[in-house]
Amino acid sequence: MILGMMTPLPESAGHAESLAGLHLAAESAATIWQAVAAELAAAAASARHPLHLLTVATVDATGAPHARTVVLRGFDATDREVWFHTDIRSPKAEQIGVDGRVALHWYDPARRLQIRIAATATIHHGDALAQAAWRTSQPMSRACYTTGESPGTILETVPPAPPPPATDDDRGLAAFAVICCRFECVELLSLHASGHERIRLRLTGTEPIREILAP
Repeated sequence: MILGMMTPLPESAGHAESLAGLHLAAESAATIWQAVAAELAAAAASARHPLHLLTVATVDATGAPHARTVVLRGFDATDREVWFHTDIRSPKAEQIGVDGRVALHWYDPARRLQIRIAATATIHHGDALAQAAWRTSQPMSRACYTTGESPGTILETVPPAPPPPATDDDRGLAAFAVICCRFECVELLSLHASGHERIRLRLTGTEPIREILAP
């Protein structure tokens, strides 16, 4: 992972439309992967991008699945990594600490496009990578990590929103963690009235390989 990638891209990177109009069964694997990489890099940079939020699924100690929505914080096409932030006290962090297998899912309803990635997640907590991510986080995002209760704690009432801390306030750093998800394949499903297209990109070789799948 490249630490510099933790810094958001300029807002002018905007909402990439590189996947719009692509015929997944007709384009080359390299073209499709380049489009996916541009799309996810843009999604990490802009809260207005339709793929800025993703679903992350984990399994607990009993093998039961758990899914939740997180914010895409970074994407690295070279190392094939996706990362997001979490509270180290959260159930998902505990689950990933035991079993790093995760499933990532995005869906853009406007383009009727689904992206799925199976990955292996690693927790970064209290190390240089986590500290670099903390320094680039907005105060409002940092506020989530200053609460006294662990995520999922049963409460009697809904708590008020924690106030944004000052820029130099590191109270939440002890609870802050970066989850880095490394992957080898990407699956895409594009829904069309004329026929759905589903492919898998294998990315472990010198060049991506495309496999056409039944929708």
